[in-house]
Amino acid sequence: MRIFFVIDETSFYHPHFLSKFLRNTTDDIIGTALVTKVPRKNNIELYMMRHWSYLRMSEIAKLAYQKHSAKMLDLLGRSTDGRFYSVKSVLKIFGVDYFEARTDINKTVYLDKIRSKNPEVIISSNSLIFGEELLGIPSICCINRHSALLPSYGGLWPVFQAFRNGENFTGVSINVMEKEIDRGAVLSFRKIPIEKGATLACLYEKCFDLSSEALIEALDRIRRGSWESRDEGRVASYYSFPRKEHWKQFREKGGRFI
Repeated sequence: MRIFFVIDETSFYHPHFLSKFLRNTTDDIIGTALVTKVPRKNNIELYMMRHWSYLRMSEIAKLAYQKHSAKMLDLLGRSTDGRFYSVKSVLKIFGVDYFEARTDINKTVYLDKIRSKNPEVIISSNSLIFGEELLGIPSICCINRHSALLPSYGGLWPVFQAFRNGENFTGVSINVMEKEIDRGAVLSFRKIPIEKGATLACLYEKCFDLSSEALIEALDRIRRGSWESRDEGRVASYYSFPRKEHWKQFREKGGRFI
């Protein structure tokens, strides 16, 4: 199938997910919209800067070190273990055509570029919201990668919210995109146990590591025309960024950010 990606540019998680998928897919990856700027309401980095006091000093130090190290390693292309530290580096190494998108993926200039590629499927793993026109561009469908067991824990910071609520599992889902966010049929998912002592960073790393195989399974189901949802009857829920009381509950359950 002809596949087009819309994906966030981040140092963490996305480079590994994308490179692992590209190494294992047999589909034709025809292009990518690389999201390099996210609106304030969905911007995780801005949220963390405004609420830095919710983190412990050790967590702030680790985050700063990892971000700095990722930038340095990206200048080298990738580390000695073969991991990448930016999505742009992955796209360049694998020879995937891309353009940068900022703030709103529904701008006419972006839609025209995507439409010109004639995609059969658009894959979303990003912080921007798809409008109806974009959802209608691919000849088959748009699908979304989300770090939760949908339809439960739609929205922002789903792994944090699952930990805060005392869930035994989190995971990753690939769902068909509809106008309502994170509510389409679940084509595939992988469960991840929330074990004692697990950090958010560790759980998200596991989510993204399993995302490539979940995505390949979902694409195989699309090829077969198998559209029934595998949501296991989970109850739908949706979250925004955590509030102060959420962080308190997270810490009371032994939660650690990194």
